[in-house]
Amino acid sequence: MQPPLGGLDPTEFLRDYWQRRPLLIRGAIPDFRNPIDGDDLAGLACEPGIRSRIVLGHPDRRDWSVEYGPFDPERFTRLPPTAWTLLVSGVEHYWPDGPDWLRRFDFVPHWRRDDLMISCAARDGSVGPHIDAYDVFLFQAQGRRRWQIQEPPPKSPICLPALPLAILRRFEATREWVLEPGDMLYLPPGLPHLGMSLDDECMTWSIGFRAPAWRDLVGGFLEDRLDSVGPERVSDPGREPSVHPHELGAGDLAALRAGLLERLRLQPEAVDRFLGEFISRPQQDDAGEQGPVDAEEGPRAVLDPATRYRLDPELGRYWIRDEAGVLLFVAGRSLAAPGLSTTTAESFCAAETLVPEEWTAALPELETLLSDLLDRGLIEPDE
Repeated sequence: MQPPLGGLDPTEFLRDYWQRRPLLIRGAIPDFRNPIDGDDLAGLACEPGIRSRIVLGHPDRRDWSVEYGPFDPERFTRLPPTAWTLLVSGVEHYWPDGPDWLRRFDFVPHWRRDDLMISCAARDGSVGPHIDAYDVFLFQAQGRRRWQIQEPPPKSPICLPALPLAILRRFEATREWVLEPGDMLYLPPGLPHLGMSLDDECMTWSIGFRAPAWRDLVGGFLEDRLDSVGPERVSDPGREPSVHPHELGAGDLAALRAGLLERLRLQPEAVDRFLGEFISRPQQDDAGEQGPVDAEEGPRAVLDPATRYRLDPELGRYWIRDEAGVLLFVAGRSLAAPGLSTTTAESFCAAETLVPEEWTAALPELETLLSDLLDRGLIEPDE
């Protein structure tokens, strides 16, 4: 599928624009016809478990407020005539053609992709001037929207106080564009921007690419290593008498340093395994991998090896090459698959459904993992 880069080669885009500077792409998807209308989006926002919000306010008035779904359908009949925006996240999971549509952006790997968020706004609808911590492609699906940016970004941005939204106190636009249906704007992280609807039923699709924070990676890695360290204490048999009792001697430092490095297991293969497990964790498992359901909470679901199961669209599945061949990662767990080809590994990670017995010969640990995922509601029979 052709990347929506206006004829720009993905290599050129990633080299010259990705995480560097904005790019306006006129006619990114020529002759685009919007398959999702405002009523579809409002219907999703009324469903439990779907992340949605309504933002009301105008940048000139600074009268911002936000409401979170799920919403009662009557709420949409009481919206003001202007200056409101409905936003729904993760639309690709509820729109059957969503995954296919997002394949246009496969020049960036899936582990960096966040979701497809769609906003529908009345005239003057906006979420205020703000800064995103992720890369975003802003595709105009319906109506017109004016985008303004501030370059260079402020060194210490300050947000308005006492608001649930991170809206900038000061925003000074330096460039602006008006996007028509089919146009798209790429913005790198950290760039202040403000979008304003110029029409009623203005619809913008935001394709976000989020990266983990280094502090989260470091914290997760240390937690992972801590779980593998036993209760034994530092020992020092054969110690020589100290000359200076308050000195941390070179020998002691070397022994402690070596012990720490050994227990941190900083070998590349150990770090790679952790990264795959960390990145594939389900979003609800931010504090660590959630274990199987306790027996006291109800009977465990029984996995049928011959049944076809549908996988949760948000279930993280990735793979890496290691010395033994292929290593798969599913929902924060690693599965050694030395006999699996890279093509088959990619097919496994992309599959929407699977039959356990078709994979357990190559992946013996998969049956236990799928049983846990079934208990956690991350897979279900494909009926």
